[in-house]
Amino acid sequence: MKRIAWLTIIAAMVLVGTASAAYVSISAPQTVYVGDELEITGTTIVGGLPKPSLDPGFSTEIILYVLKPGKSEVGRKTIVVQQDGTFSATFDTSGFKAGDYSIDLIDPTLSTFGSSSKTQQIVTLVDRSGSLTISSPLNQDFDGSLDLRGSIGEIGDAGVRVLVEHDGTTVYGPEYVATGKDGAFSVEVPISAGGTYEVTFSDNKGYIGDAVFVATGTPGPTATQAMISASSPASRSAPAYFEVDTRSGTVTIATSAGIDWVVEYIDEDDNLRKVNSKGMLEPETVEVAARGGPVYVKVYPMSYNDSGTVQVSASNADSVRVSQTAPGLFGDATPTPAQAAPVPAALALLALLAVILVRRG
Repeated sequence: MKRIAWLTIIAAMVLVGTASAAYVSISAPQTVYVGDELEITGTTIVGGLPKPSLDPGFSTEIILYVLKPGKSEVGRKTIVVQQDGTFSATFDTSGFKAGDYSIDLIDPTLSTFGSSSKTQQIVTLVDRSGSLTISSPLNQDFDGSLDLRGSIGEIGDAGVRVLVEHDGTTVYGPEYVATGKDGAFSVEVPISAGGTYEVTFSDNKGYIGDAVFVATGTPGPTATQAMISASSPASRSAPAYFEVDTRSGTVTIATSAGIDWVVEYIDEDDNLRKVNSKGMLEPETVEVAARGGPVYVKVYPMSYNDSGTVQVSASNADSVRVSQTAPGLFGDATPTPAQAAPVPAALALLALLAVILVRRG
């Protein structure tokens, strides 16, 4: 009887110990590329249990070990169980060596977690940086763009995603650029200043590698854009009309001085605008955001007593010419050649009498 009693007590102690041990399980990818983040998630929920087996707020540590040449710690994070029984931790693998690593969740009492818990996992880090070759110079003279050329041996023509950062600010991408069958790529990235630029290369698998470029020098003086022009007589009753064949970007349109001109123009979106901010001593000037289409201009004097020849000039344009079709766009009548006025009847009669008298004489 005593033996049975003791066996019962021992069994009860084992059951109590098993019941009191919490369930916990961690999960992580089996493979991670060096430079990407290693994300570890965990749960303390057993199947369909209504509540976690660890109370929210419970915390312990996750340690990341490299296994070769000998097991040694390379990172440590604290996890905290949330209300829904989950927890997570993230390790930045930048600078890590390729190889096998062990993720270990620490049992703070060596008996907090039950035997069915999963507290360890092996993950393999793969280094892809060796497949990246940069062929453009890492030190470049600043000319408004960064020349990025090179190849990635393992991706073929699948494309590569490029991210360019300067002083912690993204200046390009991340954006995919084309690669040839040999993995070659080439892209000109617009930059506005010299300095150090960190370029990161990745694809749909993850991080590949990075490179640091240095642009030195300052931009030279911007070349003044040539102005092209056309001229036409203009008065209040007979305005001058022009068509400006623009290029993409900001187009500057200016009149000649000497008369207080009024400028009306219709942009590529059919918006009609009117400008008259200068007097007779300064030209009227407008700036138009263009996409390479035509802009129509109407010019006339502010005063009904003024008239003269106006010259309209434009920069960032292919041509400026007098337009015969623009008046209709502004809702004006299209000028037509003047018709000969009919001869009054009295003058016709006098002419006829003169002819008769000459013949009689």
